Amino acid sequence: MLSTLQAELAAASPEHFWLVVAVATGLALLGAALGIGRLRHARMMQDLPTSRVASASQGYVELKGHAGLLPGPPIVSPLTAARCVWWDYRVEQKTRTIRNGRSRSEWRTIARATSDELFLLTDPSGSCVIDPHGATVHPSLRRRWRGHGRRPSQVPEQSPWLSFGDYRYSERLIRIGDPIYGTGLFRTQNGVQSFSENDDVRDLLADWKRDQRDLLKRFDADGDGQIDLDEWEAVRQAALVAVRQRHVEQAVAPDLHVLCRPPDRRPFVLSTLSEAALTARTRRWAAFWLLLAVAGCALLGAALEARDLL
Repeated sequence: MLSTLQAELAAASPEHFWLVVAVATGLALLGAALGIGRLRHARMMQDLPTSRVASASQGYVELKGHAGLLPGPPIVSPLTAARCVWWDYRVEQKTRTIRNGRSRSEWRTIARATSDELFLLTDPSGSCVIDPHGATVHPSLRRRWRGHGRRPSQVPEQSPWLSFGDYRYSERLIRIGDPIYGTGLFRTQNGVQSFSENDDVRDLLADWKRDQRDLLKRFDADGDGQIDLDEWEAVRQAALVAVRQRHVEQAVAPDLHVLCRPPDRRPFVLSTLSEAALTARTRRWAAFWLLLAVAGCALLGAALEARDLL
């Protein structure tokens, strides 16, 4: 087979030959870069110790816990209204065109979005806010099905073996309570903060002055439509009390832990797979890309040898 390939390359036109050389070189470089990158990622996951939320150091960490919601409105997938902590969806439409008398069909994306809403990772020691923007996500649920409208009329539990329609829907979800493995930048905003009482009082008074009607309603004791010196002292004392109350509330606030995308090229991963399963998958992808690199090198060597360039 190799000799046949070399014979064909030897007889090929210069344009065809150099195209093969370029493709082989690209495959070799791409496969090597991605394969080595996957191996490094797998080794990093294996070597990085798991931290507890309450005692994690500031910087790049590995956390394990369960997914939960922050206080406030629930998170729902716009495609299916499924309750979750993270979602991603795509809607495609089949289009048909006629070229050279032949009908051709292709899928065109008409809607796509990914959640960037904050959620919680909770372990036995505490909770950490997850900012999923920029993360590589391995969700617990993936499903793809087809239908007859821009919005699905029926939602399957899993991807069906057979479905029909000119619209194709894809959805990925991390559900409430799912186990979460995450690597990323961990940072903590301390509840104990430093305050400037004078500056905060000045800023609050400036805010109150912008609404003169409300200021007069609250502090114009004699009803003359003006704030005199005695009334202004009451305004200042009220602002001082409000600022001190705010400082007390902020001072006793708990620390806020956040896991987000690192500023460097280290992986930001959120996975419902276990660390062992994710590491094994990463190694399999590394093997695939390295095999592709070997195939590219073999093709490149055969091409150069066919023209006595090697």
